[in-house]
Amino acid sequence: MSELLSEKLKNALEYSDIEIPSYITSNLSKELREYQILALKHFYLQRKNPKTNHLMFNMATGSGKTLVMAALMLESFKNGYENFIFFVNSKAILEKTKVNFCDKFSSKYLFSNTIIMDEKRIEIRAIENLDDSANGAINIYFTTIQGLFSLFKNERENSITLGDLVGKKLVFLADEAHHLNSETKDAKLKNDEKEIKESWESVVDKAFKSCDENLLLEFSATIPNDIAVQEKYKDKIIYKYDLAEFCKDGYAKRIFLLKYENDDIEYRFLGACLMSLFRQLVLHKKGEFIKPVILFKSENITKSNENNTKFVQFIENLTGEFIGEFYKNLQNESLFSKNELLVKSYQFFKNEFGEYAESKLVERVKANFEKEFILNTNNNTQLEENQILLNCLENKDNSVRVIFSVDKLNEGWDVLNLFDIVRLKNASASKAVTTKEAQLIGRGARYCPFLIGNFEKEMEFRRKFDNNADDDLSVLERLSYHARNETKFINDLNETIIENGLLLDDDRKKVALKPQKRVKERIQNDKIYYAKNEKLRKTGLLKETDKVNIAYDIQKFKVPLFAYGVCESEVRFEKENENPNDKFVIPKSLKEIEEKYYLKAMNALGIGFDSIKSKMGYKSKKDFIAYFLGNINVYFDKKQQFNTRTKLEIAKYVLQHYKNASNKMTEQYEVGDFKVGEFSLNERVIFTEKKDIQKSPFEWLLHDKLLTDSELESEFLGFIESQKGKLDRIFEKWFVVRNEGFSEFKIYKEIGSEVKGFEPDFILFAKRKGESGFFGIECFIEAKGEHLAVGVDKWKEDFLKEIKGKKIENGKNKLEIQSLPFFLRINDENFRVAFEDFCNQNINGALF
Repeated sequence: MSELLSEKLKNALEYSDIEIPSYITSNLSKELREYQILALKHFYLQRKNPKTNHLMFNMATGSGKTLVMAALMLESFKNGYENFIFFVNSKAILEKTKVNFCDKFSSKYLFSNTIIMDEKRIEIRAIENLDDSANGAINIYFTTIQGLFSLFKNERENSITLGDLVGKKLVFLADEAHHLNSETKDAKLKNDEKEIKESWESVVDKAFKSCDENLLLEFSATIPNDIAVQEKYKDKIIYKYDLAEFCKDGYAKRIFLLKYENDDIEYRFLGACLMSLFRQLVLHKKGEFIKPVILFKSENITKSNENNTKFVQFIENLTGEFIGEFYKNLQNESLFSKNELLVKSYQFFKNEFGEYAESKLVERVKANFEKEFILNTNNNTQLEENQILLNCLENKDNSVRVIFSVDKLNEGWDVLNLFDIVRLKNASASKAVTTKEAQLIGRGARYCPFLIGNFEKEMEFRRKFDNNADDDLSVLERLSYHARNETKFINDLNETIIENGLLLDDDRKKVALKPQKRVKERIQNDKIYYAKNEKLRKTGLLKETDKVNIAYDIQKFKVPLFAYGVCESEVRFEKENENPNDKFVIPKSLKEIEEKYYLKAMNALGIGFDSIKSKMGYKSKKDFIAYFLGNINVYFDKKQQFNTRTKLEIAKYVLQHYKNASNKMTEQYEVGDFKVGEFSLNERVIFTEKKDIQKSPFEWLLHDKLLTDSELESEFLGFIESQKGKLDRIFEKWFVVRNEGFSEFKIYKEIGSEVKGFEPDFILFAKRKGESGFFGIECFIEAKGEHLAVGVDKWKEDFLKEIKGKKIENGKNKLEIQSLPFFLRINDENFRVAFEDFCNQNINGALF
């Protein structure tokens, strides 16, 4: 991307109020992520220049490019484009994308079941010819690059020709667009040869230029590192979100290499099965479902089929003695102490199954990995059936646990629940093979979403346990690559992975924070309590005010005309001055529609009784229809006829709006009461980008390493150091924690309908003189730049003031929350006075 364009867009975004329109967000089946929203904002900014009809989105594999395409389709349709040509290099990707755009019954369908724009239902249509396109619909012609080239080079009857495109407004969507640059990269061609040569690239270019209003939107994770190609795209790349940034932002699994010293592939078979079973059981204990999948990679089809047979025999003959020997041998090797995941699995199984762990594991492994659950992609006779299974591996009714493959899954494969990739070949490999392995690892690194605990909804698709690696759930945020410890191959693979931006440790350091010995000695056996409130998703019965809001949302919509007749009238060539709102009559009750139509519509939309009861509190669907819907009035079109067919469509329309509004209500959050937890002094492992990491010079700071964000924080630590004598005189014991994103210290505040989270920089724990066995004070402190303190972060200081003095019972013990104003500077008089007050009120011991 040109530096000028990049900086222009960056600055424009900082000062713009661009909002993604509701006709996009309400018509997509999935919620847009932050970076996808940013991609669309770049599009809006760039389209202000009418010359920018050819644009490139350089987005990482797995980042959801197809959802951005779906959003751009809706935006383009809103602006008068009805015909779209989607093309890609691979037929497999083409079929997968066709499902994503057109198959409402697919779990990966990207649009809402009913698309409404300007009060009209919009149909998505896959077409075979532009003559098949329908007015008022989104018409998509799907083809491969090769198919498009052949189509325009060898014109056939009843197919699209270049001549058909002239003057027609089209949107061309090119996925995996790096395949389009064969001509640009061919620098050896002379100018006259370039003019004659008809490549994929030039044919697409001719099609694009067939109408001045056409749009060409290219998507690629990789822009070829070729000078000519880089020059071609320098003013067309409007958004760049590469793999390194994608991983760094937490949208990918962390990658771990499991290196086996043993040549025997049975060891890798077992290691992968045990890791997969560990992941499955960890989540099942929490009442959630993810089915981890293993991929076994071989060098050729013959070997892959042989290994498949070996695996089936291995599972059938597996014994508890072999599992016991596997773990015992690893414990005798120094490698075991370095292999965190296998250590975790061993401890977990021992805790779950006790002294019978080995025999229980045999039962579980055999039940989960029998041959009925194996998919071999090398069988070309079942290619179509296999493709369907491979594209829906996350579905609960998909039983595949193990895949045997060679190269068929390196590109265009969407899978989230792949957690283990096993290389079965022992020898080293060429650079080309290593690159393919890295590409496959990149696909496997896609994050498998789950949300357990007190995490915000936006964290569902992001890693949650980088700073809490001790939690067993962290195993679901890791991809394990199992391979023979062949030094050259491992080194080459590491280099290739780094080139692809997949390793995190380049930018994020792994830091172990240990409690200082002097602080632990000071605390001794005293308990440390902390106060925590939680951000809770609204569940259960909706409040009456919520129900009123849902009814209002339905009532404010004007029901579009549902009619299926055809009438003829003479054109009078007279201008009509009718106000669009005049076509609607005064509100009519939804009682106009009989109960039976609502019941049919509920079944069609999947609105079950359990949902009605748990959300709305009604004893039956009929009560919901009579006492909720029956009390709502809506506007109908003057021409609306109420017959069997139209009544059902109206019922579906109304209930779809009910479903959207009620789902929106239950996606909101509220804040729970403060409760007390016990703070652990265990070692913490965090991943950080902070550069300033030093040994702590302060005897009262909990951890042995100090990570600071700013000079202001250093000034605050200096202030506490200057006051330690006073604090020693007032309190029996005290210490300070530098908050490195520890989940214990995130607190929440409701502001209007929004719930905001806050992580104070420092927490001072203090034990009053005379208190027995526990620290009774937790004081929150935040160092804050003055420009933020009076602006966007002012609510945080107000919140700290609001909770100051809150007392929470913890059995016989009591914890008091304290807080101080923002620390703005070293000579901040307001902070100093507040600190003196904090000290003075604790001089005489407990305040209870």
